[in-house]
Amino acid sequence: MLTVGDALHGAALRYRDKQALIFGDQSWTFQELDKRTNRIARALLAQGLKKGQRVGLLLPNGLDMAEAYFGLAKAGLIGVPINLRWSEEEIRYALMDSQISMIVAEKDLRPALASVENLLPVFYTHLNESGAHNWDDIVAPVDDSPLALTVTEEDPWVIVYTSGTTGKPKGAVRSHVSNLMIALTLVAELGISSDDTGLALLPMFHVNSLWVVTLSVIIGATCVIYPHRSIHPQHIVDEMNQHRVTYSMFVPALLSFLADAVEAGKMDAKTLKVILTASAPLDSTLRDRILNGFPQARLYDIYGATEYGACTVIRHRPGGPLGSVGYPIVGQNVRILNEERQDVPTGEIGEVFVKGPTLMTEYFNNPTASQEGFTEDGYLSVGDMGYVTADGLLYLVDRKQDMIIMAGENVYPVEVESVLLRSPDVGQATVFGVADPRRGERVVALVVPRAGRQVDVQSLHALAKSSLADYKRPYIIEVVDSLPLGASGKVVRRLARDQWIQRSGSDGQDPEGASK
Repeated sequence: MLTVGDALHGAALRYRDKQALIFGDQSWTFQELDKRTNRIARALLAQGLKKGQRVGLLLPNGLDMAEAYFGLAKAGLIGVPINLRWSEEEIRYALMDSQISMIVAEKDLRPALASVENLLPVFYTHLNESGAHNWDDIVAPVDDSPLALTVTEEDPWVIVYTSGTTGKPKGAVRSHVSNLMIALTLVAELGISSDDTGLALLPMFHVNSLWVVTLSVIIGATCVIYPHRSIHPQHIVDEMNQHRVTYSMFVPALLSFLADAVEAGKMDAKTLKVILTASAPLDSTLRDRILNGFPQARLYDIYGATEYGACTVIRHRPGGPLGSVGYPIVGQNVRILNEERQDVPTGEIGEVFVKGPTLMTEYFNNPTASQEGFTEDGYLSVGDMGYVTADGLLYLVDRKQDMIIMAGENVYPVEVESVLLRSPDVGQATVFGVADPRRGERVVALVVPRAGRQVDVQSLHALAKSSLADYKRPYIIEVVDSLPLGASGKVVRRLARDQWIQRSGSDGQDPEGASK
């Protein structure tokens, strides 16, 4: 069966003493990782957990996070990775919604989780004191032999929360086989093998780094996990140079740093073989800088989502098409449907639906959202709008109902608007993204005061700070007299954005960075 635990064990048999994971000055061989995750699985079950129960993971990048994922897989348990940049309110919602039975967290989070310790088991990694909450104390003495436990390929492995257009995060339930099929299809498309070394650059509570780690482990490639808490261009270059990384996934903002480094002679242009980018389209200048700077590398654009997995891919070449997210990956089918969920003619814009072996199973504890997302014949949409050309290329024209991508993080305007509308002084609010050369986009909010009230912008910033992750908070909050409304009476977000850009300048930037 295609289960994550079996895939790891098979790799350990074939690549026993080869380095599997590297994190700073720490590393595990494939055999060490296999045995370590057996121990973790046994330790979890010894705490009384039963197959199918959920465990919250509040861990930064590192071996702890990687081995927790694989240990949970072997125990038949479900991991719920939590974005560490979320606010306490957002974290609390995801933990409650997923109905977790245990938490594994880094020790620095203990003050924030102290009140939870009386409600359910909470364990902390690398705790300096022995006792009931020390994760290492419960794992170290346990037997590392394989478990006699039946886990099927359709069993859930992870529930990954992704903000929905309604503003509430939704938990995408992903099975063992769906995650392994992402890895196997990418291997087939990209030509990665056990001779390669990958870099999991982005946070491991996101699916893209989870995919990079999983892909690497099951094919016997070495995976380097980025060891720093914050993304810094020089740190990325140092890791890639030190470990001779041959493949990794980036967002366009990070690709610009990569181009800078190779053009400045700070990187060996011959090592990198496969460069993946996602989340935002490449412009011709950046594409050509990468292709010229790394002449032996293959540059791919991947379109996917937490719910989809990877569903389309295009290899960029000099003079090739721009703006497209490519052709369906092997095993995937893409349809463009209208509001009645009927196919539209070639070249006509509609909603993008995907069907294939990498899709999530459902939204956890949310049958309404699951029913709305899936068609009767198993196609799934996350709300993207696009069209397919006569030669089969998919182009996106709208991203998840005006989603903003801020330094690789997804920001949904409705979620931010709902926070701003908590203020008794705000009558209307609209949120959109504007271009930013380093972060990809910045968040801008326009608010209309309620009749007879005045809006204190600084209080709105404080409200956003207490309720939202830092990347979701508006960079600019501007008070306006009115917002453009459509025929249905709803704010037309795109028109509001266009009007604001026209008032503020052609590039949409606020050079002073001042809220108004």
